Amino acid sequence: MKALFVGGSGYIGRNLMKRMNHEETSYYSRHKIDQKGYEQFTWIEGDVGDQEKLLPLVKDFDIIYYMANSYSQDEKESFNANVQGIKTIANEVKRIDKNQRLIYFSSANVHYGTNEYFRTRRTGEDNTTLAKNHLNVRLSFVFGGEGDNFLKIIDELFAKGVDKFPKTGRVCPTHMDDLAETLKKSDKTVGAIYTNSSSMITFLDAMNIYGRKMGKAEVKEASGFLSRNLEEKLIEEKKMDKILYDRLTTDYYRETSSVIRFIKDEKKFEDYIRDLPKA
Repeated sequence: MKALFVGGSGYIGRNLMKRMNHEETSYYSRHKIDQKGYEQFTWIEGDVGDQEKLLPLVKDFDIIYYMANSYSQDEKESFNANVQGIKTIANEVKRIDKNQRLIYFSSANVHYGTNEYFRTRRTGEDNTTLAKNHLNVRLSFVFGGEGDNFLKIIDELFAKGVDKFPKTGRVCPTHMDDLAETLKKSDKTVGAIYTNSSSMITFLDAMNIYGRKMGKAEVKEASGFLSRNLEEKLIEEKKMDKILYDRLTTDYYRETSSVIRFIKDEKKFEDYIRDLPKA
């Protein structure tokens, strides 16, 4: 089976390419992956906004993973990455009509978030359904693998001096291996799946689990009046933007998660951190 990862040079894309074990894998991205271990994957240089280059590629693949996304607060940039690219591909898959598989990576909070990121993700999901053989993957946070982006977020907040955070919203982080295995077991599913883990930890919990391992001071819980004013303060001090704050404080737990259904021995965030080398 030939697979195309659109936006595949990012954290989740590059790790899934190694784990999905397709016969042939290509990735369409502005950036080539230069690290060792990716030489077997074919790089197709391009931008999701370049329809003239993207459209002719669609017919050559059996399965297309749409990994491109934008957390930008710029409406045009967010629309192009989260909506326009998947709409272009879905319309072409529908036109070709050869039962190609189209997988769009969204968010577990796609129907509850109120910012531009969640709004455009909702529209992106709607566009994906134009393809008969489609799957919307509603992610929580993902950890593990090369270039762990979840830990990168935590590291950056520690570096910026974030020492208080609300204990709200279960982030339910899922290990990259468990995400890949769930996708394999969902290969016949049409519609949408949730891929949160069963872990009930909040982002504050995750910060302190990792922080203790790295020798960081404990991040205190902001509650009551402090919690209500913390969002404005963090944004004003440029420690995070509104979209990131919303992503870290909303709840990702869904009891119907396919990870919970298919993965009997989930890789827990706490165990993953325990096995990391100390700072």
